[in-house]
Amino acid sequence: MREKKQAFKKTLVAHALCMAFGISISAVGVVSTASAQSNATGSIYGKVDAPAGASIVIQNTDTGLKRQVNLDSNGRYTITALPAGHYRVELMRNGSAAGSQELDMVIGQGVEASFVAAASQQVTVSGSTLRSRIDVSNTNNGAVFTAKELAKLPVQTNLTAVVLLAPNTTRGDAAYGNVASFGGGGVSENSYYINGLPVTNPLSQIGSTQLPWGAIAQTSVITGGFGAEFGRSIGGVVNLTTRSGTNNWETGASYSITPNSLRSKPKDIFFPQTGSDSHLDGKLHFKNSISTNQVEQYGGYIGGPLVEDKLFMFAAVERNIGTAGNAGDMVNSNTLARDGWTSTRTETNRYLMKFDWNISDDHRLEWTSIGDNNRAITGTYGYDVKTNTRNNTLYTQTNSKNGGASGATSNALKYTGNLTDDLTLTALGGLLKAPRGISYYNGDPNGSIHSINSSARSRVPELDPSLYVNKVLYGGTRSRPGEDEVKSFRLDLEYKLGKHTIRGGLDRNELDSGNVGAATSGGGTWTYGKVADGKETIPQNLTLSRPAIVANYGGFGTRGYYVTEFKFSSLTQAKSEQSAQYLEDRYQATKDLLIVAGLRSDQYSNTNGDGQKFIDMKNQLAPRLSASWDVNGDSSFKVFGSAGRYFLQLPTQVAARAASRSTYTLQDFTYTGVDSNGQPTGLRAINEAGTPDGELGQAKDPRSVVAKGLKPNYQDEFTIGFEKAMSAQLNIGAKFTYRNLGAGIDDNCDVRPLAAYSERVHLTQAGDPRSYLNCFIFNPGRDTTLWLESHNAQGLATGNGRWVTFTAKELGFPKAERKYTALDFFAEHPLSNSWYGKINYTWSRSAGNMEGQTNSDTGQSDVAVTANWDFPEFMSFTRGVLPNDRTHAIKAFGFYEFNKEWSLGLNALLQSGRPKTCQGTDLDAEAGLKNPLGADWGGPGYGNVYMWCDGKPAPRGTLGRMPWETRMDLSLTYKPASLKGLSIGLDMFNVFNNQVVLTRQETYDGGDGSITSTYGEVRQYATPRTMKFKIEYTHKF
Repeated sequence: MREKKQAFKKTLVAHALCMAFGISISAVGVVSTASAQSNATGSIYGKVDAPAGASIVIQNTDTGLKRQVNLDSNGRYTITALPAGHYRVELMRNGSAAGSQELDMVIGQGVEASFVAAASQQVTVSGSTLRSRIDVSNTNNGAVFTAKELAKLPVQTNLTAVVLLAPNTTRGDAAYGNVASFGGGGVSENSYYINGLPVTNPLSQIGSTQLPWGAIAQTSVITGGFGAEFGRSIGGVVNLTTRSGTNNWETGASYSITPNSLRSKPKDIFFPQTGSDSHLDGKLHFKNSISTNQVEQYGGYIGGPLVEDKLFMFAAVERNIGTAGNAGDMVNSNTLARDGWTSTRTETNRYLMKFDWNISDDHRLEWTSIGDNNRAITGTYGYDVKTNTRNNTLYTQTNSKNGGASGATSNALKYTGNLTDDLTLTALGGLLKAPRGISYYNGDPNGSIHSINSSARSRVPELDPSLYVNKVLYGGTRSRPGEDEVKSFRLDLEYKLGKHTIRGGLDRNELDSGNVGAATSGGGTWTYGKVADGKETIPQNLTLSRPAIVANYGGFGTRGYYVTEFKFSSLTQAKSEQSAQYLEDRYQATKDLLIVAGLRSDQYSNTNGDGQKFIDMKNQLAPRLSASWDVNGDSSFKVFGSAGRYFLQLPTQVAARAASRSTYTLQDFTYTGVDSNGQPTGLRAINEAGTPDGELGQAKDPRSVVAKGLKPNYQDEFTIGFEKAMSAQLNIGAKFTYRNLGAGIDDNCDVRPLAAYSERVHLTQAGDPRSYLNCFIFNPGRDTTLWLESHNAQGLATGNGRWVTFTAKELGFPKAERKYTALDFFAEHPLSNSWYGKINYTWSRSAGNMEGQTNSDTGQSDVAVTANWDFPEFMSFTRGVLPNDRTHAIKAFGFYEFNKEWSLGLNALLQSGRPKTCQGTDLDAEAGLKNPLGADWGGPGYGNVYMWCDGKPAPRGTLGRMPWETRMDLSLTYKPASLKGLSIGLDMFNVFNNQVVLTRQETYDGGDGSITSTYGEVRQYATPRTMKFKIEYTHKF
């Protein structure tokens, strides 16, 4: 009776969950969950009938590594900290093998090998592609992809492409290299590891070091619910495990080419019909159809035993060569014949060296050396519009090193010791170095001549157009050579005590970045402009929204022409330190119920270019709780859930403008002529050099740049779901996820409350305090305590400062908000009958007023110190669906093996488009009419950063979405039986050549409220159809 009641209760609960999630056998959903038992290893667990006198012996069949464990009183066992590989599991009774199984170990997952009557038929488990059981040993969300699986799918050979196979992920903005967003958040919120070593970009936290494609054994993509050992992420965790040598020597070589000749023509970009300029409406702007793009990839590897069963080596190299060319602006450029064609050659060289030493069966040592260095050689040549051809006369050329989200060399040493059957110690130390550099052909960005910008409309007609030609070869804002360095150390200890597996550890990262930031070349930039026709004698907002009648200042100003000088520099040094400690208990409460409870404490600090610590965040306590219920007790049906808090640190580069010396000034002039270098002559100042946020190159007091008692950036998460093996051919599942941003961090540049307070209490702020009181990092929507210093007329502190608290109401900002809600469903056909397939459907909503540390609306490069929160006026109408929100996403992938020689792979995506936004200028707000302090201290002066267009609000999320993104990729692979080891393949990406619009120009006006000719113009199309031919040969000795 008792057993029947229990069975009834389990069935009732299971049916209730199915009803709650609306599941049927035909439903679709997420990939299999991934465990965080260790960030670079896995585990084998199971149970045995009649455990008396029995034990379990496991052996890695590739390396000979062997472990033996005894069973507990219930016949259960768990073996942890195992490297990936193929294992044989033997049940030993009285010194003889009574049964065996073989399986593939997947990192971060547990694989079951039980010896009971119900499991006697299952003798082989191969990762996630052959599962008659569900992994009930973990509670995480995400997926693990093995090299064998990816080799059968049409997937681009880069990390982001693999990450995007997982649910709850989407492509980030092109301004951030299209790096993946997890759970609707910013792209800087993720952590990346290789063999347990942190390899996240140390400067911006966007992207990571990458490996040679042939060196990757497994990629774990954890989208949520991860345990206490993981931190420094409120998005997701990506962990790569490299291949290692085995007892058999093996070598291989590969080559692939994506030829330009078989690439479909990219779509051209035309000016939209805005009515701003009838001469431009519908006119060709960028002729993408004549662009070129070709990629070649070379790879090779070798691995094997240096000492059989003891010492192994594996080495892999890869070289990627890309060549691309495109024409420039067909309308605004007046130098197409000189530099209208840009040609880029990218070279990425990667390597891996791995040595594994099995000191004994209980002690292992690993050394990993990784190289990921990229170089881009970009040259400009003349372009003939009439013939659509380029010449071979080189005008400019830059040679940049590691300029993107990846690029570093790393070395790491790791020790794993099974000190006893119940006690395991893991220690890891590593060093990452990421050099950044750029060199210039026949030019120097440190010269004295300003670069110039102009458009056809902003040029005085009677002046020779050639005078407006930019003579500075390397103008604009440019970075300088530097290097980032990260020293990492990690220690983990695991102890088994009865039903408890207790894990604890600590880690520490020391980051040091040189020459962070950028500076204008030639000391500055001249930008020629013109007020709207007919408004020459009417006050018009110029830079910093300073109104002026341009005609009153003579020269060409009488006809509305003027010029703006811009100077900028944020070059500095920066350092940060990160440390953490955690404790976690995996408690097997009953034979079918696992409860995992943990607590993590994080700390971090940031140091500015003057060597002063300006952020010192401590005691970030992150509780984690999760559970997994084996409903039927046979690993066929799992219900799981998790709840936890996750913290995120500020990136190192935040020191560049927020806390170190920086300059940002703007000044407007009229002029009477232009010299042979494009420099304006006969200048008459319309206004003084001004700064919107106190950047005049002065040292910044650390107490004044960060709010006292700053709350850490954190997010709370709750998940619940289930997985069920309906049959040997069908697994289904569902999951609900809820994430809530608890506290956000950004910078506030509204110093008007500080100036007003100083005036009220007679704290001297001589001159214009808005020109020297600096921005400060704060928690939006919370009370803020700041160090407020007095200043003389030169903007220098006089030493009469004090702590001042401003209420959230006084500052006028709403609380930072971001909520992510998602329902995931999946259906999976394990590999059988020659095919494997998985389909996932996600409904999600990411809404609020803070994307995260990034600003995809504008692609601003200042991570964690965006312009969004600089003034409270900017926050009106900003609450809505965020840039990385995608309401619906269907992802499907799989493969079919026709026979042992031929196979076909598929990867498909059907996804809602990105929300549209519109950012323009609220003229009343710029004039100070929408802030209580505006009458005395003016408006923000930023121009087109408001959710305000065409003279009215443009609330976030009310303008619709970009078109649905639909894409299908196919691959065909041939492995001739007569040439064992040879593989020939063809990948076709975007088979139907659906070049849907992904993003558009969201800026409505140029600061005057009048629509521009480019508002709504296409910014990025989906990549056109391409084909990749590939060949690989492997040989085992």
